[in-house]
Amino acid sequence: MNNIKVNFKFIAALEGGPQLSGYVPDPKHSNSGVTIATGFDIGQCDEAALKYLLPEFIANKLKRFCLLKGEQALKACKQNPLNINENEATIIDLCVKQQSTDYLVATYNKHSAIKFEQLPEPMQTVIASVAFQYGNLAKRCPNFWRTAITQNTQAMIDELVNFGDRYTTRRWREATYLQQAEC
Repeated sequence: MNNIKVNFKFIAALEGGPQLSGYVPDPKHSNSGVTIATGFDIGQCDEAALKYLLPEFIANKLKRFCLLKGEQALKACKQNPLNINENEATIIDLCVKQQSTDYLVATYNKHSAIKFEQLPEPMQTVIASVAFQYGNLAKRCPNFWRTAITQNTQAMIDELVNFGDRYTTRRWREATYLQQAEC
């Protein structure tokens, strides 16, 4: 990841840092599954993807939560709680960060005249933060994606402030982070 300047500490703080016990964020209003480490949502993976992404000993520990979302994930987590140690959380974070960043950079570079690697750190960080939460930005957050691939900082800030999701505090922190960098 040459010249990738994403501030993963900032993103980890938004995610609440590494969690060693599985939880389901907002099970009634989201499509989230059991989440572990620094925001890794197991419910978004099938077993094959999990085994491709993570070492086998960790994948085997997490696989029972694959594709479970919302109330179904919450029920499974309550019936059979998930706990990992700090070493496992670190491994999960490293694997997820690598895969997610590789995907984001490749997708961004395919759609933008300016390469992701050429963006300033705050812009890389904010784009990565939204992408880590939503995945395919072109599909899930097209307005934000358009502002990002055209490097329109003010439009990105405006979009974050008026994003319209249930994560207003996170979006405001991202907007502030991007805005402070522009001063």
